[in-house]
Amino acid sequence: MNKESFIGLRVTDTEYRQIERKAKKAKMNMSQYVSLQALERDITIYEGLKEHTYQLSKLGSNLNQALILAHQGKLTTIDIMPIKKEIHAIWQLLNRLTEETRRIQG
Repeated sequence: MNKESFIGLRVTDTEYRQIERKAKKAKMNMSQYVSLQALERDITIYEGLKEHTYQLSKLGSNLNQALILAHQGKLTTIDIMPIKKEIHAIWQLLNRLTEETRRIQG
């Protein structure tokens, strides 16, 4: 979408720093952040989501490697309980994030 109109806005130094900090936290430039806030659009920030996504990916890779070894006959048993516990912990985190998002938006 091509943005053609300009809106000027004067704020105090303190307000500027607050807006700047919030925009950085949302990983947006100030124009994007102020525009979304003015249009009453939701801005949701998921702290730590990238790390948990990475951990989930690692768990999937480890499980896949164990299954390959089992199919090759190099591994006879697989203890999946540690993997199951980690997946459950990540699942609970994602559920909490979903509930928080619903509360913010609703």
